[in-house]
Amino acid sequence: LVGPGLDLKLPSAGPVSFKLRARYGIADGYKASDSDFLTGMDKRKAGIWLGGAATWHTQYANLSAELLVDASGNSKGQKFTLGVDRSFRLGDFRVTPRLAAMWTNSNYVDYYYGVQASEATAARPFYEGSSTVNLNAGLRVDYLLGPRQGLYLDVSATQFGSAIKDSPIVGRGNQTAVGLGYLYRF
Repeated sequence: LVGPGLDLKLPSAGPVSFKLRARYGIADGYKASDSDFLTGMDKRKAGIWLGGAATWHTQYANLSAELLVDASGNSKGQKFTLGVDRSFRLGDFRVTPRLAAMWTNSNYVDYYYGVQASEATAARPFYEGSSTVNLNAGLRVDYLLGPRQGLYLDVSATQFGSAIKDSPIVGRGNQTAVGLGYLYRF
């Protein structure tokens, strides 16, 4: 259990690990009251995403793939992510840079970034989303407090694909995030 997600570890096949995954799309969704610019837009509900993930652990890096579908039916979306990361130990610190590409289908983009005809205004024209690929780069730094405890700092930047950047409700083509947390391993 990490944040708004839950993984169920499945048996591994050699260097490849498998997980069943459930996520709540906490960053997805909005209400018209979130911004004056969204006045007149219908509410977009966050989704519950279900699927699976596999990670191939090599001596050079971890290669991962994840497929999620919107089980809540809000967007009827799908997401497929390919990623690579590599951890380096520096004393009590572990540094993990990562890169990922996430494909989202047209249903996802249209639901969260589209503008329906009934929502269109002079400043917010009709927009129908299409599938796209977002690129993400991040760095996580873990500080080990003990064998089961640690603190982490995670920073990342996402470059949105053109179908999201072109939406009239998107002000920027990228997004940055910072996370700080405490982790206890059972």
